[in-house]
Amino acid sequence: MLFRVSSASLRGRTFLLICGLTVLVLVGIAGMHSFDYGYFAPTSGSTSGSSVGVNVPPARSSFDSYLQKLHRNMHWEDLQAYCSQDKFSPEFVKSVERRYTNITHGGMEPVFVAINLYNNEKVLPNMATQLLALADTLGHSRIFISIYENGSEDRTKEILHRFNETLNALNIAHRIVTDPTPKPKRVHRIEYLAKVRNSAMEPLYSSGEKYGRVAFINDVHFCLTDVLELLFQSRAQGAHLTCAEDFVEWNGGPGFYDTWVARDIKGKMFEKEMHKITKDDISMAAQVRDRPFQVQCGWNGMVIIDAKVFRGEGGLRFRRSAKGECSASECSLFCNDLWRKKFNRIVMVPRVKLAYDTAIRDMLRKPINFPADIPYNPPEVEKISFRSGPETVFCRPLKNPITDIQDDPDEWVKL
Repeated sequence: MLFRVSSASLRGRTFLLICGLTVLVLVGIAGMHSFDYGYFAPTSGSTSGSSVGVNVPPARSSFDSYLQKLHRNMHWEDLQAYCSQDKFSPEFVKSVERRYTNITHGGMEPVFVAINLYNNEKVLPNMATQLLALADTLGHSRIFISIYENGSEDRTKEILHRFNETLNALNIAHRIVTDPTPKPKRVHRIEYLAKVRNSAMEPLYSSGEKYGRVAFINDVHFCLTDVLELLFQSRAQGAHLTCAEDFVEWNGGPGFYDTWVARDIKGKMFEKEMHKITKDDISMAAQVRDRPFQVQCGWNGMVIIDAKVFRGEGGLRFRRSAKGECSASECSLFCNDLWRKKFNRIVMVPRVKLAYDTAIRDMLRKPINFPADIPYNPPEVEKISFRSGPETVFCRPLKNPITDIQDDPDEWVKL
C-alpha cells in the first residue's frame, strides 16, 4: 500500500491513512557484527515544515513495498495499526486536525526520539511506519530518531538496516546502532537497562542542538495520534514528564502493566484494573473521564520528557541505585531524581493506551475501553492543578543480578 501526505499534513482522511497503514512484518538475517550507521544530519535542502508534498518519495514507496512483499511471503500476522480510517468519522478527523495544529505546523520545538530494541520484529514495522508519519507531521528537519539495538536473534537488525536506508533517502536526521552483544548474565538488570537507555540518548547528550522534548518509546504498538497527544499534553500542562498507560492481558481483558514503576501522587503503586487504577480520588476522577492527572512516576510504554532536565552540569541520566538506595527500576530512579530537582510536573494521560501485543491492542479499541467523548469534547485543555506530591514513595527492590523477581522487602523511600 502506497501512502501520501497532503500539503497541509493533517488534512482530512489523509491523516488517518498515514496512521492506519497496514503494518507488515519483515524477514531478514540478523547481522553478526556491531554496526553504528553513524549520525545522519539533513542537508540544506531538507524539509522544514510539516508538508512533504503530494507525491510519494521513491524511498518511501520502496520501503512500503518491501514490507508488503515480505509479509506476503511469510504469511505472518497482520499488524494493522489500530487507528485505521474506518474506525472514525469525518468529525473525528476535523477535531484531531484542530487539536494538533500548533504541533504540526511548525509550532513544536524539534523532538528527539529515543528507542531501545531487542527481538522486536513484530512491533518494529508499525513503529517505523508511525515514526515516518511523525516526521512528515512535524517536518523532516524537526525530528531526530535514535535507535540502539543489541542482541537480537530475529529479523530486527534487517528491518533496521532497511529503515536506516529509508531515513537517509528521506533526509531525516537519525542514528541507528545495531550490536550483536546480548545482556551479560552477571550484569544487574537495572545497570544494563540504564546503560542501553543512555546509549540511545547519547546523540542528545553530546549534541549542541537544543531539542525541546524527548519521546522515549518502548516496544509497544502505537499510532501517530498517541505521540501527538502526549506531545500536546506535555506542552499544554507544562509537564516535565508525560506518560501513556500500558496494558497486558489480565483476567481475560486488559490490565495495567507497569505497576513496578508507576506511582500515584501519594507515592503508592497503581492497581491492575483499568477502572480502579488508583485509590487517589482526584486521579481516579480524571482516569474514568480519560483526562490527564498528576502522578509521582510513570513510564508505561511511552513518555515525553522536557529535554531541559538532561542539560547542563548535573543533567539527569539513567542509572542504577546507589549504595544504600532502594534497588528500583532505572525509570523509577529517574522519576525520583526529577522530584529531587524540583521537576515535579509528571503527568499520566489515560487517552493514550498502549499494548505489547495485537490482542490487547484490539481490546483497547473497544468502546468500553476507548474514550467515550471522542471526538474531543471540549477541544481545549483541562489544566491540572499540580500538588506538592509525596514525601516518600513505595519501592519494590530488585537486588539479585540474575533475576527480575523482587528479592528484598518493600520499603518507603524518602524523596
